[in-house]
Amino acid sequence: MQPSPDSATGSAHDSDVVRLWILPLVTAAILLSFCWVYPRAIVAWLGESNPWTSYLYLYGFGFAFFLFGIVMILRTGACKLGRGWDSAWFAVLLGGYVFFASLHALWIVLAQTIPFRGGS
Repeated sequence: MQPSPDSATGSAHDSDVVRLWILPLVTAAILLSFCWVYPRAIVAWLGESNPWTSYLYLYGFGFAFFLFGIVMILRTGACKLGRGWDSAWFAVLLGGYVFFASLHALWIVLAQTIPFRGGS
């Protein structure tokens, strides 16, 4: 068996170690830090009773993990933009997130601005 051109420097092995161990650990540490800091920051900023606190909590976490999932989908090749219907489904994913986040925001705005009269 002939040695690879990178075997003398060890660079091929180092890149495998980074790709297989260090990158996932750093990603996990960033996500865990975000999970600890983010809720405390929005509660300190807006307070517990503000309806936008729950909205930002839901769609902030949702966006972080949605983005993580999108990166995984693109990096694994499960969705290749430009291949068949993949671009259309990718647009559906992004558009669906934006649509539901916007619809929820509109619902909060309407709930805060439209007066409500209770029944008798």
